[in-house]
Amino acid sequence: MENVNQTVINNANTVFEKKDDKYFGYKSRFGDIVIGGAYSYRFVVHYAKTNQDVVIISGDVNTVTTPVCTTLEERLWKPEKSAQARRDEIVEQAKADVEKLSNYGDGVRYVTGTGSVATCNVEFVVNSDKRTVVALLKGLRTGKVYAKGIAKATPDDCFNVHIGKSIALRRALGLAVPDECLNAPQPTEVRVGDVIEVTLDSGEIEKKPVISLKAGSLNAHLPGRIIQYPSHYAKIINDSREEVGV
Repeated sequence: MENVNQTVINNANTVFEKKDDKYFGYKSRFGDIVIGGAYSYRFVVHYAKTNQDVVIISGDVNTVTTPVCTTLEERLWKPEKSAQARRDEIVEQAKADVEKLSNYGDGVRYVTGTGSVATCNVEFVVNSDKRTVVALLKGLRTGKVYAKGIAKATPDDCFNVHIGKSIALRRALGLAVPDECLNAPQPTEVRVGDVIEVTLDSGEIEKKPVISLKAGSLNAHLPGRIIQYPSHYAKIINDSREEVGV
């Protein structure tokens, strides 16, 4: 290995050695890399973005590189989305799914158990208190219910009517339900229109819609008045926000 490369290695805080598609710990002044431990390129790039003087000994013993020196390497590293961002994305996907499945011009085609095709309207029955959504496929001419699907939020889940409609409609149509709808992350950010649950010092539990947010606190409706809660006291139990057009 050339002297200049050896100097770079000696001065680096952390060094990885590339072998095939793996990167092995070669040197660590901070003790946070296992010497001889195998790491992915994604990890190496992430590590180099948060630490200084990180180099790679490549397959060519005369070459030393840095993991964030090219545009390609920048593209390969992407920060993970937050739970809230992922949930927002799933809600939008659910809305689009319902729009696509329930709008076929003159009705939804449903194949009955006898093999005949019924043209149906989609009707949703939402019960926010029971945290359920029912999708009914009703014949356009007869009004007969040919099929129904049900979605129900578990006690620990935040209810979202848009996700519920997508699940219920797919079940009514006999279609597979995407795993992300069944296992959507819970919301982490309180927003206007959310319904929150707050346990008071007395032990009483109140469930109220949020009407405004300001500097870490939120305002919610109570009979005849508005009360302010610290936002970290609130548990979001419904983030459908249909009343605010979201």
